[in-house]
Amino acid sequence: MKEFGAHSDGLVQSSWFPAVVGVVCCLVVVISWWLLPAGGEVLAVGVLVSVLIALVVSPVPQPGLRAELPTDLETPFLLARDEHAFERYRRATALMLKVSRHHDPIYRDIAFEQIDELIRRLTTIAAGTLVFEGTETWRLVYERLLRSPGLYLYRSVSLVKTADYWQDEPGRKSMAVNFELQDRGALNIERIIILEDELWPLSMSWPVDSVRRWMLEQHTAGIWIKLVRRSQLAKESDLIADIGIYGSRALGTQVLDERCQTVQFTLTFDYTKVTEAEERWNRLSVYAESVGSFLDRYDIPG
Repeated sequence: MKEFGAHSDGLVQSSWFPAVVGVVCCLVVVISWWLLPAGGEVLAVGVLVSVLIALVVSPVPQPGLRAELPTDLETPFLLARDEHAFERYRRATALMLKVSRHHDPIYRDIAFEQIDELIRRLTTIAAGTLVFEGTETWRLVYERLLRSPGLYLYRSVSLVKTADYWQDEPGRKSMAVNFELQDRGALNIERIIILEDELWPLSMSWPVDSVRRWMLEQHTAGIWIKLVRRSQLAKESDLIADIGIYGSRALGTQVLDERCQTVQFTLTFDYTKVTEAEERWNRLSVYAESVGSFLDRYDIPG
């Protein structure tokens, strides 16, 4: 109760303070006019100055200090500042009006259930996270990010479970984008490859043929490549993931099935999560070894 009282007192003081200042200034001017020889013009000017002083000392509310959400009436005016957001708000409200005109109870129950699901998805989007379910359309977003202005470093971790990882058509197209941007000097690409032990047995210096060719092709193109066996990360399970770090802008995380097909791709623009991924990348890099060092020590199988 004390905190509420203190808060309320603060509100009262902030609202009354300009008025008190204005009244005091006006009284000073009136007393001066009464005691000193001066014309009516001096009084008028003095009162005007007092009002201006009251306005100047009045606290101006700042948008950043407002904790509560805008009211329903304020929302469209705030959104009007953003042409793209306001257009979608206008369309959404127009469609909701159409839904509200339907009176069939079964329709309304099902419709509102689906709208609630859309709201849940929009809540995730508003938090800075975009989710792509079981589709390759995320690769278009992946390419847009790689080509976006201001992005100069892309770090990825490839969790390779099968020998044909990224060997399908979408994968080859994505690799072609990597090669193009790296060759033009538009983007510096660094990749750590986590390999299942079946693809890189302890008895072998190099991974199996298809993975080795894929890896060396990237190395030849100037992409910085390091590799590590999954078994080496047994005590660091949080490092085992298939991710992409797009500078300090975004973090992409893939959920793969046993055939290394994308089940879900999550893209978040939460800076805290991006920095946490950078920290995990640095830890993972300690376990991994560069392809360059392998080339210095081992011959490439014929």
